[in-house]
Amino acid sequence: MAKYFGKETKQVTTVNTVSPGLAKLVKQFPQWAAQALNEEAEETMSDSKMLVPYKHGRLRRSGRVRHATPQHLMAWLTYSTDYALAVHEIPAPPAKSSPGNRSATHKSPTQWKYLETAVNSRASMFSKRIASEMKRKLAASTAGV
Repeated sequence: MAKYFGKETKQVTTVNTVSPGLAKLVKQFPQWAAQALNEEAEETMSDSKMLVPYKHGRLRRSGRVRHATPQHLMAWLTYSTDYALAVHEIPAPPAKSSPGNRSATHKSPTQWKYLETAVNSRASMFSKRIASEMKRKLAASTAGV
């Protein structure tokens, strides 16, 4: 799921790869799908920023969301410092499986895998939250009819 370009980046799954019922709603209302996906991505980034190791704040401040559009229903979360990938991938001691057997200690609640942990912790309910938001918008739009 991750693509590494010297920076830490995660793709938030597209709403096109979810249940058939949600896929139908997405096709009918792509603007709502993009909005719901972007809200989910922003909340995931917020969760990640609570976990990202903090020394001077540069890494935390570099966290960004590239928003989905109705034409491109995919959101990306990224940290753009030149050391984001290293901080994300170097585990806590003892680290026998990391490159060069490196390890890093982070003050709680910060941790390595700060972005992956945030994405994974929200993944199990992702489709339900997107569907719920889209159904709420549908109900609101038909309430006045």
